[in-house]
Amino acid sequence: MVESGQGDPLGDFPLQDDFGAAVPAVPADEEPDAPAGARRAAPISARLTAAAADTAAVLLLGALALLSARLITGAGTRPAGIPWILAFLLYLSLFATVPALVLFGRTVGMALSDLSARGGEGRAGLPTDAALRRWAAGLATAATGGLLLLWTARDPGSPTPADRLSGHSLTLD
Repeated sequence: MVESGQGDPLGDFPLQDDFGAAVPAVPADEEPDAPAGARRAAPISARLTAAAADTAAVLLLGALALLSARLITGAGTRPAGIPWILAFLLYLSLFATVPALVLFGRTVGMALSDLSARGGEGRAGLPTDAALRRWAAGLATAATGGLLLLWTARDPGSPTPADRLSGHSLTLD
């Protein structure tokens, strides 16, 4: 193998040793103690980033729907229509969250934050009832202004209400 100097940017990126055998990515004396397949629980900051991104996506789609309705009809929103708008946003959040969790194990915001929810045996995607319970717990947390997260904030290892209700914790990828 050629010795690399300061000018070689790939000098610390060996794929094989002198005999053609693969070099392990982690030296044997520095291997982690965690069992194979173990994943770290997601911190609150990553969860809040994912929730903010998901909320922004739903609000953007809702705003586009309202603006296109205004463009088509020429009439603005009346106060009597506000409950219908809120119901539409709730419906939109359901269909932006649950199918994504069932099919991929992550929403748009979770993908941006590198989070995922794994079903049984570590496969991507949650069962439908677990995804619905996770969505409902997220709504309950938002409705209480985040007060349900006080128990999680005091101990980072404790599960959030959505983790407890769905039975599946979010993990970092």
